[in-house]
Amino acid sequence: MSAKVCGQIPYIKWAELQIYAEEFPQVTDGIYDSEKTNELSRLLKIAASNTPKKYFKEIEAAAGIFNGLAVIVSIQRESKNPDKTKPKKSKLFPLLPTNRRNFLSIAALGSLAAIGSGITSQYLQMPKVTWRMANFLDGIYDQFIISKAPYIIRERIKKITNGRFEIEPLNDKKILTEDILKDVSDGKKVQCGFSGIYYNANKYKVLFFGCAIPHGLTPEEQTAWLLYKEDPQDKLTFIQKIYQRPELDLNVIPFPAAATGAQMGGWFKKKIETIEDFNGIIMRIPGLGGEVLKKFDVNLDKDLPGGAISLNKIAKALRDDKIQAAEWIGPYDDVQLGLHQAEAKYYYYPGWWEPSTTFDMLVNKDAWENLPPHYQEVFKSVCLETYTEILAEYNQKNSEKLAEIYKLKNITVSKFSPEIIKKTKEETTKLLKLYASNNDLFGEVYQKWNSFKGGMREWSNLNQ
Repeated sequence: MSAKVCGQIPYIKWAELQIYAEEFPQVTDGIYDSEKTNELSRLLKIAASNTPKKYFKEIEAAAGIFNGLAVIVSIQRESKNPDKTKPKKSKLFPLLPTNRRNFLSIAALGSLAAIGSGITSQYLQMPKVTWRMANFLDGIYDQFIISKAPYIIRERIKKITNGRFEIEPLNDKKILTEDILKDVSDGKKVQCGFSGIYYNANKYKVLFFGCAIPHGLTPEEQTAWLLYKEDPQDKLTFIQKIYQRPELDLNVIPFPAAATGAQMGGWFKKKIETIEDFNGIIMRIPGLGGEVLKKFDVNLDKDLPGGAISLNKIAKALRDDKIQAAEWIGPYDDVQLGLHQAEAKYYYYPGWWEPSTTFDMLVNKDAWENLPPHYQEVFKSVCLETYTEILAEYNQKNSEKLAEIYKLKNITVSKFSPEIIKKTKEETTKLLKLYASNNDLFGEVYQKWNSFKGGMREWSNLNQ
């Protein structure tokens, strides 16, 4: 095959450098300082994996450098071990004899190194950036699937950028979701935050369209909605642009970073067969779903003395009859929380109030705009990958755990009646229209969301 294809250096040279870089520390063992050779190997592997096409010629030159280094190694080994058995030849770095031709190759290494050094210089010159991250779970609930997302994001960004972009945890175990929104917007304490959208302030209710709306979008539809742009050329998605509206007075850009997919309808201490059976119970439930249930005389835990019940106290509150119902996410995380052992034996579905819940990585806008473009692309890609990964894990583990729950003799898994679904859906529509009539921004987004849902649902229904 010709050394060049269509005037470009073929991809084989790219792969060649990666192999040389991988083998280099072993070939130079005992000749050069191992720490330095390992570092050189690491930098060249980074370059070979990420360097743009415009550096193809430099890649070929760097591969030549590594071939030349093999010759130097062979000479030094022979001089250091004149009476010993020669080391085994490497398939990648043949120990060539020192003739005139090889001497000229060695002499050329200095100039080739100057060219090849440009490959890694862009990585070495990238600035060191350190952010702090708030987290509404903040390490105290590590048993949940959702808890993995912040850690995955931090570690992957650090690894991809070779430690040049690091995100440190805030470690504030009492921070609330609305506090995270405000702290990220301010940007002094933290530059980003992992959070769900469970805000009490009326002006922030419009942001629920980026998280979960009762009787709303399926997980597939939600993903399409989160990535939707009014104009394909827009830098920001439709949801991200909502955060920029002056009515909200925020300095934040959200990035979807995790999703639970479909949820269950919660644990109840009594049967819920009709809409009237909700009357008078106290339930742990956040968000718009709780506001819908209030219309059916459900009392919410957030209205109790002391406020909303923390996650680690939900099971005890059920056993003590402080509350008579609670919802969290789904079979896997619910069992991790001990809700199957909390004397609430009726487990209902579907979780109509959160059919496709999203958790965001909120980022301070100023910090984002000061981030190098390369880091921005890394951050976006890692968040989207984590979103997909967490969603997939929920689907897998929830199905497995549900099969186990079905086998428990003390638990009854039941579906909400058609009457309950119908009446809660009607009340949801009334509530959304009420908010839309009282808030222009909410009304604008609701209209867009409703139109998007209608179009998506026509397509989704074709595949049922």
